[in-house]
Amino acid sequence: MLHHWDQQMAVIVQIAGSKRWQLWRPMFPSPVREYQESFRVWDPGFIRRWEAMGPDLEVDLRPWQSLLLPRGWVHNPHALDSDVRSIHLTFAIRERTPVWVAEKLIGQVIEEDSFRRVILPGDLGGHRLSQHVRDVRQALVDHLAGLDVDAFAQALHRAAVSEKEYTT
Repeated sequence: MLHHWDQQMAVIVQIAGSKRWQLWRPMFPSPVREYQESFRVWDPGFIRRWEAMGPDLEVDLRPWQSLLLPRGWVHNPHALDSDVRSIHLTFAIRERTPVWVAEKLIGQVIEEDSFRRVILPGDLGGHRLSQHVRDVRQALVDHLAGLDVDAFAQALHRAAVSEKEYTT
């Protein structure tokens, strides 16, 4: 893939051949998950602009050298020698964000019956839905106000070091 950016920090390890990594500072601050993904906000003029101004940094990787690539940095890696196979490995680094914390906070509400009740199809529009939103918002505020922050932080730490699924 040519010019793009990724939603997570990565360590790049060159295994065979050599590769040049052209790098540009992020266009969008702190892209994460579907927020500001390359293909979602892509403009065909991006590449012309990047190439016209040139990269902010250029790094040539040889076998067993590595590069820490922060999330959001635009990159355009390409082999230096077309006659030699160039192979690199990318190790995505699991970063935790405030969105992750918020999802964990919200995820706890499943324990409360009021959050598991069905919203009837007839209530999914107009004034009734607006009232459901108000009710849920207030229930969330009440839930968060009663949160044992220290106990939650301990559980969050356990999740941060044990979760195997990819989340940021």
